[in-house]
Amino acid sequence: MSSENNRGIVLCFLIYIVLCATIVSIIERPWVVIPKGTQLNISAEDIPQTSGQTAAEAIGFDADVPGYCGISGMCLPFTDGSPLIQYFVANSSNQCVRTDPIQFITDTDNFKFNVVEHVPLYLAIAGSVFLLFTWVIGICACCNESCGYCTIYSVIAVMLTFSTSLFLAGGIMFFVFGNDPQSCIQKICGDVKSSFDLGHCIQGWSGIVAFCGLLCGYILAIVSCVLASKTPLSRKGNTGHVVEVKPAPRRGGHMMTSRA
Repeated sequence: MSSENNRGIVLCFLIYIVLCATIVSIIERPWVVIPKGTQLNISAEDIPQTSGQTAAEAIGFDADVPGYCGISGMCLPFTDGSPLIQYFVANSSNQCVRTDPIQFITDTDNFKFNVVEHVPLYLAIAGSVFLLFTWVIGICACCNESCGYCTIYSVIAVMLTFSTSLFLAGGIMFFVFGNDPQSCIQKICGDVKSSFDLGHCIQGWSGIVAFCGLLCGYILAIVSCVLASKTPLSRKGNTGHVVEVKPAPRRGGHMMTSRA
């Protein structure tokens, strides 16, 4: 196995790690976390009350359990069945709510496009899909003799940059919409006055995984560019050996060509 193949296989393995990081950060929702016991900004007038009790007597206003939200949904800081859940999600008693990315196919009648929820999610998914294509192309090319082509590394570099940028755009939009009333950051973190303000929340592990994946993706794109610049443009000759293509000599200002 040539050194070109070895470099290509290592590159594909690292791309696979970045791909896994993006997928995990989409599925797992703890991008931002609100710790247990955090005081929540909830209006008592909007809380469903039982007969004979005021809202303040019926429930507390602190987070019962750690809550979190991410690019694909949120888990409220209350146990299932808590009356506080209806303050955040109407007609629901479930602690966790997930945004269904294919609801426009499976449930067209009830699907309503929400810019705050769907744009970051779809951008992140598109980035992961293109990253998957990048990995497949790398595997197909770098596990055979075609790995000698500098063009392969160039294609990988371009696709890595594009896919990573798509995912980055989704992550940025998630925090840009943070102060929107429909954003899960605004719903559970409270006191969110501007974009990128986390209020009472702290950074969650899934957001850190996404950041590390993005950073590695851009680094691998740069590495691919370096490999492309150091790998000669080559083609396979009739003998099966890789033959380096060099510019033909010039005579009298005209390029001379020859046939093998």
